[in-house]
Amino acid sequence: MAPNGDIANRPMADKAFEWAWTAMHQKNWRDAAERWAILRQVYPDHNLPWIQASIAHRALKEYEQSGALLEKAAKCFPKDPDVLIQQSELAIAQQNWVSAQHILAELQEQFPNEIAGWVLIGTVYAAQGYNDQAQLANQLARDKFSDRSSPWIQYAELAMGEGDWNQALERWKLVRKKFPDNAAGYMKAAEAAMQLGDERLARKLKLAREYGSAWLEKTEKEEQEQQLHISPPQRRNWLSFCDLVWTKARFNLKSEASQNHLRYLWWVIDPLLYMSVFYVVFGLLMHRGGPGFIAYLLTGLVPFQWFAKTVQQTSNSIVNGKGLMHKVRISPLFFPLVGVVQNTGKQLLVFGMLGLFLVLYGLPPTVHWLAFIPIVLVQLMLMVVVSCALAMMVPFVRDLTNLIPTGIQFLLFTSGIFYTIDRIPEEWRSLFFINPMANILYQYRQIFVENQWPDWSALGWVAFGCAIGLGSVIILYRRLESIFPRVVIE
Repeated sequence: MAPNGDIANRPMADKAFEWAWTAMHQKNWRDAAERWAILRQVYPDHNLPWIQASIAHRALKEYEQSGALLEKAAKCFPKDPDVLIQQSELAIAQQNWVSAQHILAELQEQFPNEIAGWVLIGTVYAAQGYNDQAQLANQLARDKFSDRSSPWIQYAELAMGEGDWNQALERWKLVRKKFPDNAAGYMKAAEAAMQLGDERLARKLKLAREYGSAWLEKTEKEEQEQQLHISPPQRRNWLSFCDLVWTKARFNLKSEASQNHLRYLWWVIDPLLYMSVFYVVFGLLMHRGGPGFIAYLLTGLVPFQWFAKTVQQTSNSIVNGKGLMHKVRISPLFFPLVGVVQNTGKQLLVFGMLGLFLVLYGLPPTVHWLAFIPIVLVQLMLMVVVSCALAMMVPFVRDLTNLIPTGIQFLLFTSGIFYTIDRIPEEWRSLFFINPMANILYQYRQIFVENQWPDWSALGWVAFGCAIGLGSVIILYRRLESIFPRVVIE
């Protein structure tokens, strides 16, 4: 019988095997054994139904059936190393060490480039308590397969098996350095840290599994440098927290871009289409607002959309982040801040497109454009306060998420986006500018459309109010930090 016949490449065979694989992945071993038995009748010339069925029976501790299947497979597929690998695994499961060593020696002789034969021999020695022999066997495996992860993982697991947790941490660090995408380097290392009672390191390792080894190395380096300079611990914590927010936002942007065929180019096309629609509708078709109205409209609409998208995305961020919150101890403030930073990264391109449009529209840059930076910073502060406040309230009042879109729509029509300030009666303008977004949009138009400096006094009052709001939000988050993990699952 041919172990790898053409039938193995047929889509129908792949789908049939996936049927059995599903039960294996779910660890439903009885169903898996029965499904592989059916597939052996349909595909007798393929090795998978024989070998995988033996694994299912071994998991059920039906060692006799598992062995019989492997004996049959050995006769049908004499050149398949997987048969010897599974025979050795079966012997290990039965603690038949002599048989396991004999099979592995045969595997090494017949298939010297098969890594399992070199790794499993270390497993056999370690299971018998022969630690020195296990270390030697592992050294041979690492020398021969230095670019493969399994011998290096075994290297760290041997230290854990001996209870040498400090040594295990060092070896897992080596695994992360050589194979940064391997989950064991983080999660197993976290287990070792917990055994040493270092919960903080364990949490950091679990976070690093999601945010990458580069973030972990950077954090450790910063902590070492700060310890040498005896930096205040509060400052070190805030630096690490900000770096974590930035790292998560950056990864989210990469993930978002990877879902589109045009990737990052879409961030340019989207605002371009957005501004083009309003230009065509209001400027070419409706001729609304008179000369310069399109520039007036877009200088208000573009910043407002930044505010609206950010608030909409972050309002439910703490509830959505409950999975990570229950794995590691992290401030709930992390979740809305990631959304703010993520949207700000994309908004920089949108502002760039707005600037290009204004130049083409006949409004070239002037010295007043320098005030763009403080205006953006004030708006960013406002979005942080609003986003974090709403994200804090939503876990306690879930129905609030239904009101947020309506509130944003209300602000859209009360912030002076579609009409000029002179249309507002004089006696109502003070009330109009109580709305901080109306105030900020007015400042954008002062520098871009009117070629004037912003009203620094009005902008300063908005910044002052945002600073008070930010301080209040931070205090509330600290007081509620221990409550959020319980509330989000209710």
